[in-house]
Amino acid sequence: MKEFRQLGRLLAAAFLISGLSGSIFAQDPSDRNQRRQMKNETSMTGCLSKDSSGNYTLTDEKTGSKTSVTGASDLDKHAANHRVTLIGAAKADDSGKTVFEVSKIQHLSSSCKTSSE
Repeated sequence: MKEFRQLGRLLAAAFLISGLSGSIFAQDPSDRNQRRQMKNETSMTGCLSKDSSGNYTLTDEKTGSKTSVTGASDLDKHAANHRVTLIGAAKADDSGKTVFEVSKIQHLSSSCKTSSE
């Protein structure tokens, strides 16, 4: 009888350990995607504008280089030449052109300097 109790305890402990290890190592796929996406994210600072066809552009104040921007829904409220820091990642759009896909916007100023100033 003593052997059965020890065997029962051993089986219970093994079952408990296997259940805990499964939950420790299980990962939500969306968590993995978020970590993968965060690893590729970078930031860019400059002047955000919107052209007549509705495309967003971030212009570097120092170099004047322009980057096409897409993504976050609140781009529009900063598109009147506001100085912003955009956090996101470079991606290819449907035509294969590289664009910066924004995941987060940090508003810095409601005006920008031009590269000629």
